[in-house]
Amino acid sequence: MQRRFNYTERVRILQEDVRFSLRQANGKWSFDASIALAEYELPENSLVFVEAYRQTVWMRFAWGTVGSANAPADRTLSEFESPEDILFRIRVTSPGTSEEPHGLLLAEADRIRLRGPEETDDSGDPLLPVVPFDLGDELWRIDFSEKPRLLLNRQAGDYKQIGQHPAFVALTYPAAMREILTYILLVLGHRDYDDINDPHSRWLRFAVQVLGMDEPPIEEDGEEAARRWVGEAVTTFTRKHGLLERFQGFWLREEAQ
Repeated sequence: MQRRFNYTERVRILQEDVRFSLRQANGKWSFDASIALAEYELPENSLVFVEAYRQTVWMRFAWGTVGSANAPADRTLSEFESPEDILFRIRVTSPGTSEEPHGLLLAEADRIRLRGPEETDDSGDPLLPVVPFDLGDELWRIDFSEKPRLLLNRQAGDYKQIGQHPAFVALTYPAAMREILTYILLVLGHRDYDDINDPHSRWLRFAVQVLGMDEPPIEEDGEEAARRWVGEAVTTFTRKHGLLERFQGFWLREEAQ
């Protein structure tokens, strides 16, 4: 799709052209961003800024120009006590010329949510919703009744905070992903990943398009090939989201107390 620039009004950058993801290292939260501006026909020397905010807390990061993106080395969210409910905006401003004042807002995207490993695919809905549930003495369970959901024991505490805790994410999500992909391939025999409205296709699409996996093996390739593909997907997912580092950061803080 061609994003044409209109000099008479501000351009709205589509959220499909922007992606923010969260990571943790040494106990500190930071973020990565993918910003696609090439098709908007903005002047290449326009300045790009990324802003993180939550209520009255605000941070700004200079991101180079439209023609030469330059993400800062330090993207630590140091002003925020936790990453919950942080929103992002992208602002593109004029660099200042004889025809335009410096800092004129040319394009913007606002209210962009961070995506953690539990919701990182190409749709707006969480890939694995976390739902409070009565589970007796179990902490969590995967529910396949309609679409894959992570049921979290409501007696454990605030399910939203638990579901985003680095230790819970590191210990739970790889196992959950292995169970879900195995169910999709070996129980359902599902291989289609093109239907973005089908929850099982979305999981396979996530593995192929986000994790960079090859297409899932066909049924004739056998169970061993399917399990190997699932294992490689889980390994890639774990590495991509730095889950070992996230757990180590949590564990080191616990030991220091």
